[in-house]
Amino acid sequence: MLRARGRHRTRRLEEHRALAHYLAGLSAFAFHDPKAMPDFRPAGAPPRAAEAAVHTADHERVRGVLIGMALRAR
Repeated sequence: MLRARGRHRTRRLEEHRALAHYLAGLSAFAFHDPKAMPDFRPAGAPPRAAEAAVHTADHERVRGVLIGMALRAR
């Protein structure tokens, strides 16, 4: 039980640390170049069309490489 509490506390501290790091980056954008600040996207929002196209192409490349590797092994 004590180990679980310690692990939970460590995980919470890491989450807070990551959030503080992200907020520092956003503050830097807001201070130096507010126009370049990324738009807010809620968690779980679908990717934008441009990002989806890049990811689709990457997935197809990886799929092709994996199929090639599977056929070579035979």
